[in-house]
Amino acid sequence: MVSKQLVTQTRRVGSYFIGLLLLIMSVGSYAANLLSEVNRNAVNLGESFDLNVIYSEQIIFGEPDFNALKKDFKILSQNKRSQYSNYNGRSISTTRWILSLSPKRLGTLLIPSFTFKDEISNALEIKVSKAKASTQVAGAPVFTETLLDKNSVYVQEQALLTLRLYTSVPMSNFAFDELAVPGAQLIKVAESQYQKEIDGQQYTVVETRYAIFADSSSTLEIPAIQYRGVIADPTARNSGSLFRQRGRQVYFNTEARQLQVKPMPSNSPLQHWLPGKGLGLQERWSNPTSDITLGEPLTRTITITGQGLMGSQLPPLQIPNSKSYKLYPDQAQIENSVSEAGVIGKRIESIAIVPTQVGSITLPDITVGWWDTKANKVRHTVLKGRTLNVLPASASTELTGNAAAPTPEGDISALSSQALQNATSPITGTYFWLLAASNVVLLIVATVFAVLWWRNRPRELQAPAQSTAAKPDKELFQELRMACAFDNYSALRQAIIHWARVHWQQESLHSLEQVAELADSEALKAEFKALDARLYSDNDTQQPVSSDTIFLQLESVRKSGAANKAAGKKDQRQHLQALYPKGS
Repeated sequence: MVSKQLVTQTRRVGSYFIGLLLLIMSVGSYAANLLSEVNRNAVNLGESFDLNVIYSEQIIFGEPDFNALKKDFKILSQNKRSQYSNYNGRSISTTRWILSLSPKRLGTLLIPSFTFKDEISNALEIKVSKAKASTQVAGAPVFTETLLDKNSVYVQEQALLTLRLYTSVPMSNFAFDELAVPGAQLIKVAESQYQKEIDGQQYTVVETRYAIFADSSSTLEIPAIQYRGVIADPTARNSGSLFRQRGRQVYFNTEARQLQVKPMPSNSPLQHWLPGKGLGLQERWSNPTSDITLGEPLTRTITITGQGLMGSQLPPLQIPNSKSYKLYPDQAQIENSVSEAGVIGKRIESIAIVPTQVGSITLPDITVGWWDTKANKVRHTVLKGRTLNVLPASASTELTGNAAAPTPEGDISALSSQALQNATSPITGTYFWLLAASNVVLLIVATVFAVLWWRNRPRELQAPAQSTAAKPDKELFQELRMACAFDNYSALRQAIIHWARVHWQQESLHSLEQVAELADSEALKAEFKALDARLYSDNDTQQPVSSDTIFLQLESVRKSGAANKAAGKKDQRQHLQALYPKGS
């Protein structure tokens, strides 16, 4: 009986032992060698979280395929970390892949299983909610503030958006998203950081200000942006890595806002719609006096300044030509300067004025209309014109083809009397012959020296000097400009060829066709063809010649050539510097 009970107990102990062994084996087989875990199961849209994929061995090469995550998540960063430890004689090795993810949409998103070395990880669910603004709450350590300087604007009118983050606790690894507003142009005008006391509590304020210009009349949606940082937390569990700061990642969202954009008033008489706080016109002259010379250019630089307007919004100036002068505008310069008050746009236009007749010429007033957003009405800014006194130039008779002015009768009579007096002055015969003999001796000596110099002259001086090379590019181009101003076609053709020889350093140039080929301009080819036809063709139906087109095209060629030369010199300097490194 005892033996039977003993056998029964032995069987029970054996069954328990076998069951325990099977349980241990089942637990060991269930313990995943590839495990996925996240630091947060619920996040807001726009926030990030960490996904850890852990493998129970050290891996040097290879990793799981994470491409399936890209369907619902943005992979912000990916790192790999290996760890080895020995506890009570038992070694533990792990490899951890750490991915920072941000969800792409709202709802419940699935982190799929991953396969690595015949092991399969577990799947996870992430709940993504709509981001809420972190507005001020009494005593809150961190909050945001969103301000618009106005709730409605006209189309293309400036609106100022101010975003602030208040924090009373230390924050590291601070960052925030860049704002983007569809349907509007955005300019960051100010960034600052300062201290502010609220209800007896000291806050650090990070402020960013934007100028917004809506492209069309509608309701403009200004989205929220997210601030991120790490707040120190001494009690937080940490791996002890020196490269990872202790603390917890926090996220704070600004408030989304709407801006009502009104259309331009239907009764506005303005040719260009310029809604701003102020508009100014200023001018600068290359010659401060009112006296200028016929045919010589005078540069007038006009600056348009718009408060609350971008430089690209400011229109080009409309200045009419006249028979008394010609205008050659340069390419306008567009600038924007920013401050806490917003954008101040500038448009700078330089215009060369070439007078074509002697006497008094008057430049008209320049008027620019704009919409005053403070007074809500149309205003006009006027730049007064100027009267110039054009003086004759010595070269004007050659350019205009006029005959030389006759000498007044009084001058002729004075000259005749003076010549008669000189002719009747008494000169003794002896003095006359001595003077003649001395002149003959000097002439013989000069001839001998001239022959000796010619035989022994330096070889490099034997070549004849080039006539066009004696004049600089600037002087030749000024002659070209004056010929264009007076529509003197024969002088213009000669001036173009002379300038082109110096510009391209080719003395063999002798035709306008060659100049057009070097300039690679179809417009110049057409104008040069018309110019040659006007000068040399007998056909009565000739194509008109545009001197202004020729001048502007050649001026563009001249400027591009100067820019290429400057770039070549700069590139040469860079190459020379590379030959002598600092360490040598």
